Amino acid sequence: MLKALSILPLPVLYLLFGAAAFLARVFGWRRSFVASGIERCLPDATEAERGRVAAEFYTYLGELVAEAVHGVRIEQADLVERLRFENAELVEETLRSGKRVLLLAAHHCNWEWLVLRCSTAFGVPLVAAFKPAGSERANRELTAMRGRFGAVMVTAKQVVNHVIGQRGAVKLLALVADQSPAAKSEQQQWVSFFGTETGFFAGPGWISARMGYLPIFIEMRREGRGQYVARFVPLLAPGERADPQQTLEAYVRAVETAVRKQPARYFWAYNRWKRSRGVYD
Repeated sequence: MLKALSILPLPVLYLLFGAAAFLARVFGWRRSFVASGIERCLPDATEAERGRVAAEFYTYLGELVAEAVHGVRIEQADLVERLRFENAELVEETLRSGKRVLLLAAHHCNWEWLVLRCSTAFGVPLVAAFKPAGSERANRELTAMRGRFGAVMVTAKQVVNHVIGQRGAVKLLALVADQSPAAKSEQQQWVSFFGTETGFFAGPGWISARMGYLPIFIEMRREGRGQYVARFVPLLAPGERADPQQTLEAYVRAVETAVRKQPARYFWAYNRWKRSRGVYD
């Protein structure tokens, strides 16, 4: 399905999925998740302001899906023009010094293009973790798209074993780590996210502290339709030793900062707070 749709030019995809997003808004697709998430995270906004964020989110959702489909065939040179890096030298210099880098992102702006862009930007192979989709066919299509510029896609459950099995060969690792872990997962920690105790995958802090990766957050911003800028934000001060909990909290604070700057670009159509912290968590 992705390959067939990707034949269409990007402007046509914008029209097609823009119409679908408009209908999703009209018929209230995941409206309660969108409204409650925005209210929870933007408590100081007026009702009218939150309504505008929700409306802009649905509009952007159409653009995001169109761009993701276009990612099946996007040319590397076009991608470089559309997704500009502000300070890539931070990652480049860290890798040249012999250190390993953990790139951390969120479901904010176009994370699909970000994986593709990082695949060839730094001169070393990228290993990227992903959460499997609901069907095997969707998994095949998504992993093929995300890996088309050379990224090695590994499920989040297997990423630590993969890195260990490579015996230090993985120099550049990427995680989009703001999704909720499974209820029975033992690899989760609870961190305040926009004032609510929220479960997070413990991987960012654990991998950084225990496996020697320097954690760097990628803060994206949208500057126009199909135009993005990514800024690399170190989560440790120079010479600071990684602590699992502190690193995870620094990541969460960085996500909050990015979302506050462009709240309509966050993926609100997801029940991020479907579970509350248990007594023994």
